[in-house]
Amino acid sequence: MIEKQHPGGQPATRKKYTSAFKAECVRQVAAGARQSDVARAQGISPALLGRWQRQALEQAVPSSAERDEIKQLRAELRRVEMERDILKKVVTIFAQPPQS
Repeated sequence: MIEKQHPGGQPATRKKYTSAFKAECVRQVAAGARQSDVARAQGISPALLGRWQRQALEQAVPSSAERDEIKQLRAELRRVEMERDILKKVVTIFAQPPQS
């Protein structure tokens, strides 16, 4: 296997980017900046930025277990809201003075 080398004869090393840097680049594109402009400004390739965007999207999509939990929590929220509305009506009824 041939190792890539810089003109000075030293082996090429891969750049490592922090997750904060990656997130900021992706955020800039999500905020409306063009992918090519962000990539050029940060000194990275548009393909690399596109890969970071896809990875961020995959991480943002909830798993099936999370979707099931969300569905369960929404159902519970509807039930609790209905109970709250019923209790509001009961308080209104009992707050009225008795009619004789």
